[in-house]
Amino acid sequence: MHPKFVLTSGLGLAFALSCAAADAPSSAQAQYVASSELDSQVTTTVKGVALSRIPTDEGSTVLIVRRDSAGEVELHRRMNDIFVVKSGHATVTLGGRIEHNHEIAPSEWRGGDIIGGTKRELSVGDLLLIPAGVPHQIIVPAGGTFTYFAIKTLAQPLPAQPH
Repeated sequence: MHPKFVLTSGLGLAFALSCAAADAPSSAQAQYVASSELDSQVTTTVKGVALSRIPTDEGSTVLIVRRDSAGEVELHRRMNDIFVVKSGHATVTLGGRIEHNHEIAPSEWRGGDIIGGTKRELSVGDLLLIPAGVPHQIIVPAGGTFTYFAIKTLAQPLPAQPH
């Protein structure tokens, strides 16, 4: 049985990155981006969010994201999400079912409401693993900001599509 989500702190990032590094081809180039440079890429939010893509290989997407308001409900049918909290606090709602969402791209759904999900508090250093197919929404407290890394990887094997 696979867990629907795992929440831990600090050392989880080192483990996740070391696992990714172990699978990297020998011709891959290391990437370094200073914390101050990352922060400068998400200084101004538009409609409550700022994000910037961090260079990586073709098999994954790495983003730095800053939110100062709640995000939309999200559901990715083909992608896992790994969140690592850089600063701030937020609540994430996980699981349950979604009502009134819409497909924005193949296998990518946004909007609506999560019914019956589980709420988890996130803070600096926490790691959150969200398998493909699990609805989720980040809620930032009024007046707060929340900055995190979102690492997206292709789900293997792909989860079954609902009928």
